Amino acid sequence: MTDFLQKGVEKLTALFPAAIFYKPISERMMALTIDDVPVPEASSPCPTRWILTAIAEHNQSVSNQEENVRATFFVIGSHLNEDRTLLTDLVAQGHEVANHGLIDTWPALQSKMRFTEDFRRTHDLLTEQIPSCPIRWYRPGRAFYTSQMLETVQQTEGYEPTFALASMLPLDTLPGGGNPRLTARYVAQHVFPGAILLLHGGSVARSRNTAAALRLILPNLQSQGYRVTTLSHLWDQSPDNDRSI
Repeated sequence: MTDFLQKGVEKLTALFPAAIFYKPISERMMALTIDDVPVPEASSPCPTRWILTAIAEHNQSVSNQEENVRATFFVIGSHLNEDRTLLTDLVAQGHEVANHGLIDTWPALQSKMRFTEDFRRTHDLLTEQIPSCPIRWYRPGRAFYTSQMLETVQQTEGYEPTFALASMLPLDTLPGGGNPRLTARYVAQHVFPGAILLLHGGSVARSRNTAAALRLILPNLQSQGYRVTTLSHLWDQSPDNDRSI
């Protein structure tokens, strides 16, 4: 099953060379990414903290801190809210912040000028709140992208010259998809070394589902010997010599 899943993702990579879907490694390591955070117009504390709490509670059960779960949170700029310390607390807990655009939309349908304005505005908002933390990744909304979008990302200092997509998408944003057990079952059936998991925040319901799902997912991954980490940490691993990126 693992080889079958990897081959399927390899085909996606060949079709969409400007994006990454996984890291070609044999070590049992995978990236956890959370989209659409935080919850727009939320007061403090923001429901995104439910996700942080679920991860922190799991980490309390880990004897070796080097094995602590860490995640990459893709932030929508217009979702930043009254919880002013959310991003600094997130980083302090070892997590990573990434750019998910200014609004929850189809950036591939935007003009190059509008996309660039939204992309850079979100970058500025993030660096204002966490000035010492580099922003390295951009994930396009709805996963679609254009060559003009790629030019903007590649011309922005500090960013990886590629789009951060994923190999595991439990469809937790669809009607009926917000079930923690279904999400956990999906992950158990689709995980493989180097996989990138995409879950969602961005609303009270999705934040609650992701937090509950992680309480099921993380112990199961730990029992299988998987290390769950940020996208950057996964991507910085040396690739297997016998596999292509």
